[in-house]
Amino acid sequence: MSQASDTPRRLRVAVLTYSNRRTAADDGSGDLIRARLTTAGHLIAASAIRHGDAATMREFLRAWLADPGVDAVISNGGTGITDCMPEAAAPLVEHDIPGFAVLFQVLSLADIGSSGMLSRAQAGLANGKLLFLLPGSENGCRLAMDRLVVPQLDTTTRPCSLAGLIADE
Repeated sequence: MSQASDTPRRLRVAVLTYSNRRTAADDGSGDLIRARLTTAGHLIAASAIRHGDAATMREFLRAWLADPGVDAVISNGGTGITDCMPEAAAPLVEHDIPGFAVLFQVLSLADIGSSGMLSRAQAGLANGKLLFLLPGSENGCRLAMDRLVVPQLDTTTRPCSLAGLIADE
């Protein structure tokens, strides 16, 4: 991991909501993620609501991860036991960040008890960019964004942050 910088960096983040029910008018989790990112000073590079099988979602993620205007991708939804986002992302992830999943489940245990084990939230590096898979619930997204994602997207977080792994372009 890269050491902290004294200079904050604005990241360009793409936000995906995996859902066959949500629309732009009622995408509460996506809205929460975008609000947390902009409040932290980051830019929303792209935003979409999509649904499909693992292969379809993998190709959608691959396009964003190949985009030079995107530093990180945050997806919400599709992390439940019978959902497909972890399987969609797995072939794209070059380096898993297992501590993210562990910390998310520890925080979830305190928040919602043993039901937290049903989420397969995860993070990794894919094509040199950060990729986060969050649950679809607003509470799960709030927990992940406030306690894990936003602090780690801050290049000034000490002693180090995941954002330090993203190459400057």
